[in-house]
Amino acid sequence: MKSDFKLAIPDLNRIGIVRVSTDFYTEPKRKGTVFFVRSPAGTDRTASLALFPNSNRFTDFSNANYSGDIIGFVAYVKGCNQWQALKELQAYYGLTDSREQDRQEAQRRILLQQQEERRKEERRQAFYRALWEQIDDLKRWAVIYSTAIEKELFEPFSDEWCYCLNEKQKVEYRLDILCAADCREYMRLKPFHEDLPSDRYKWLLDCLAVLAEGGAFTATEEELKKIKAQAVFEVQRKPGVERRCVVEW
Repeated sequence: MKSDFKLAIPDLNRIGIVRVSTDFYTEPKRKGTVFFVRSPAGTDRTASLALFPNSNRFTDFSNANYSGDIIGFVAYVKGCNQWQALKELQAYYGLTDSREQDRQEAQRRILLQQQEERRKEERRQAFYRALWEQIDDLKRWAVIYSTAIEKELFEPFSDEWCYCLNEKQKVEYRLDILCAADCREYMRLKPFHEDLPSDRYKWLLDCLAVLAEGGAFTATEEELKKIKAQAVFEVQRKPGVERRCVVEW
């Protein structure tokens, strides 16, 4: 119940006690910076209940200086308790109570989680699409360079022949990395990421390096950090400990 009052006060203050008086009681008369209405507690000849818009409070000078906030004002002029006054204000102005706010917050979090899951899945699919396309492209170039060498299109040891041999070796090296996804252990082909204890994640980082070099796919800094963190976590994780939400490629 306290949370309902706490939640409503800022919204009611934005509405203002002068408007609330007009909507729930009577239109106040302005005198300088203060507004006045007649007291509901008696038959004062002149308006003696003061409304202070700067603080959104009231004081009834004809009733022992009785005072309060906007909710107290509505309860006072309506002759009801503050809870009833709050409910009337919420219904009239369409204000959200604490339970509704909790429900909306839960829905917002679920929506954000669903959006994040969709984004992760889109990134995962983009990675594998780039991987297969890059493998196909590299295989095509491997055939081209091999054919040029085998068919002796260029004189052996000429600049063109050496270029083809060098590029063929680079292509085969990249293919060795990209095609190692199904291996039980990823054999290290160069000393990348030696601080990582997991072969799976070493392979993934090397693949990302190859794809980025070819302009096929570029991982974000956040994704790279999560991959490295997950590699360490997988080794240190105790049986039964839930897997953290990270990059799942």
